[in-house]
Amino acid sequence: MTFSATLPNFSSDYQEGAHARVLDALVATNMEQSSGYGTDEHCERARNLIREACQAPDADVYFLVGGTQTNATVIDAILLPWQGVIAPHTGHINMHEAGIVERGGHKILDTPAVDGKINAADVERIYSAWEGDGARDHMIAPALVYISQPTE
Repeated sequence: MTFSATLPNFSSDYQEGAHARVLDALVATNMEQSSGYGTDEHCERARNLIREACQAPDADVYFLVGGTQTNATVIDAILLPWQGVIAPHTGHINMHEAGIVERGGHKILDTPAVDGKINAADVERIYSAWEGDGARDHMIAPALVYISQPTE
C-alpha cells in the first residue's frame, strides 16, 4: 500500500517524523546537560503546562516512553486483579501491543467493531452476560472500556 505525500498517514504515530517545532527545540537544547529521567527543567515546565491546561495545579504528572507503556500502566492502575477491559477486536491493545495488557494480568474482553468503533449495546451485552452468569465469581469482570483515537 502506498500513501500520497500530501495525505497524512494515520496508521501509527510511530510512522511519522516530528513536527518542525519539536525538531527545532531538540536542536536548540541538544548540547544542554541535564539530569534526565524526567527531572530536568524542560519536563518540569511541561508538567506545569499540563497542570495549567487541566486546571489541576496539584496533579501528579508522569511521563512514559510510549503508548504501549502508557496503556499498560493506566489499565493496571485502574483495574483490580479480577477485572478486564472491553476493547474492539481491532483495538490497538488487542492487536499491536504484544500481549502487554495480559502480561499485567488483565484480560481483554474483545467485541466486534465497525470502523474501529464499538457501541453501547455491545458493552451492555458483555456486562450483562457477566452479571447474569451464576459463576461470575470465577469470571473476569468487565470494568473498563478502551476508547482510543479513531485512526487505530
